[in-house]
Amino acid sequence: MANNTVTEANETAPAKAPAAKKRSPIFFIILGVMIVLGAYFGISGYIHGQSHEETDDAQVEANLSPVISKISGYINEVRVRDNQFVNKGDTLIILDKRDLAMALQQAEAALGTARSNLSSAEASTSATNKNVGTANAAVATANAQIEAAKVNIWRTTEDLKRYENLVKDHSITQQQYEQALAAKQSADKQLEILVAQRNQAAAQTNVVKSQVSASSEQSVIARSSIRQKEVEIENARLNLRVIR
Repeated sequence: MANNTVTEANETAPAKAPAAKKRSPIFFIILGVMIVLGAYFGISGYIHGQSHEETDDAQVEANLSPVISKISGYINEVRVRDNQFVNKGDTLIILDKRDLAMALQQAEAALGTARSNLSSAEASTSATNKNVGTANAAVATANAQIEAAKVNIWRTTEDLKRYENLVKDHSITQQQYEQALAAKQSADKQLEILVAQRNQAAAQTNVVKSQVSASSEQSVIARSSIRQKEVEIENARLNLRVIR
């Protein structure tokens, strides 16, 4: 019984853990070298990627800083290289100013033409205003002549009525009556001519007034054109100052 009790106690006792195996120092050296190399290549790759993109077939997303010129034109000189860092105020390109100088000359020539057109329009307006005065005077004269002709018709009509009675009584000759009739007919014809002349003068007045209106409109257009050309000249001069 005693032997059995000892045996069971030995069987129920926990097994003793084996001793831990120590790692070699070489392992830690290799691990450190790998960490250092990984950090070196990682940092180098990051720095290289900031300024270089290499791909065979892919899409790359990047931040772009567009450079927009205030004026357009042909480039005469480029003062930066690819991937060069620039600062605010640096001159990047030099534009060819010959086209801008030509634009200034064209604007100045167009201004001269616009001023000439204005002078012509003003001269035409002045001339047509004089023509309006002449036409109005002609209409006034025709109206006065018409009034005189109406008085003459009234007088010849009264004479003809009296002569008709006198010729019936044989107080006057047939020749005298015919003269009175001719005077009445002549007065009627004269009035008809004067009315036609007055109407023609009035029509001419309307034509001249239309010419005055057209000349005035041309003057307004010419003044607007002058202002536009002056703005174009100022803009061309400003563009030239920008690239100088």
